[in-house]
Amino acid sequence: MKPTLRSKTHKLLHGVERSSRLSLFVHLILASAIIINVTAVIFDSVDEFADRYYLLFAVIEIVCTLIFTVEYGLRVWSSPDDERFIGRPWARLRYILTPMALIDLLAILPIFLWFFTSVDLRFVRIVRLLRLLKFTRYSTGLELMLLVFRQQMGIFGAASAALACMLVFSAGAIYVAEHEAQPEHFGNLLDALYWSVITLATVGYGDTVPITPFGKFLASIISLTGIGIVAVPAGILASAFNSELRRRENEYRHQATRQLMGRRLTERVRNKLKSHQEELGISDEQAQSVIDDIRDVHRSESDEILTCPHCHLPLHMELKEADGNTPTQKS
Repeated sequence: MKPTLRSKTHKLLHGVERSSRLSLFVHLILASAIIINVTAVIFDSVDEFADRYYLLFAVIEIVCTLIFTVEYGLRVWSSPDDERFIGRPWARLRYILTPMALIDLLAILPIFLWFFTSVDLRFVRIVRLLRLLKFTRYSTGLELMLLVFRQQMGIFGAASAALACMLVFSAGAIYVAEHEAQPEHFGNLLDALYWSVITLATVGYGDTVPITPFGKFLASIISLTGIGIVAVPAGILASAFNSELRRRENEYRHQATRQLMGRRLTERVRNKLKSHQEELGISDEQAQSVIDDIRDVHRSESDEILTCPHCHLPLHMELKEADGNTPTQKS
């Protein structure tokens, strides 16, 4: 079946054909627009630059928003060809409600807020900085990070709940211990909660410190507890990253084995493996190590097979029963 313009557009914008020069050019334009726009937003927040280069910043904003608007429209239009929504009703609406589509929508909203509403300009600037989130489309590492967070959402939720309980308990305890001695610093539970957050995060600004013996004892316990609580999500995240990387490496090994089975490493096979490598986020060193392992295994297996010295085809040994019930061997 001949690919339609819509399916070609979907493949182009979603980087399915990573080796295509047109796809690389389009993604380079989009990534450059993000960098230029965010840089302009940062310098636009400086009054001196904002007054001097007002027209330049306005042109950058309009051009970049136009690029993002066209991209968003094409992504929505081609979304029925997305493998997640093929054959499903309301495919475009389903795509619009996905997290990445919402990020794309946020990228083009600021200029309309700027033109058609009286929203504070500072708020508009902050919203425009959210365009950096679009980089998750072009970075395999950021994509992997988001995937791991989604996979471990339940565990992170449990760790966050434990951290919230610890924050409340420690705030209440330090409030009881230091309220009378330092009413200006621990006058209410909100002040105590601020101190608890800073202490459990092991930051310790030093602007508010306990002075009573019991308060100092509590602060020591809370600080030590904070080290363990903060380390738990970090350990979970590291373990999840390692598991996902191993899974991707095993998937690449499986695909590479299928591609190399009985074939030479031709340019066509090499391009297919390169495409799989980029999709899975496998480094060049890992990919080469996997290919070397597969070729070593095939080489050792071929050494164990007897081949014909003339045609170099494998010889198959068959056992037949002779008249005297003595097995003979033929090739």
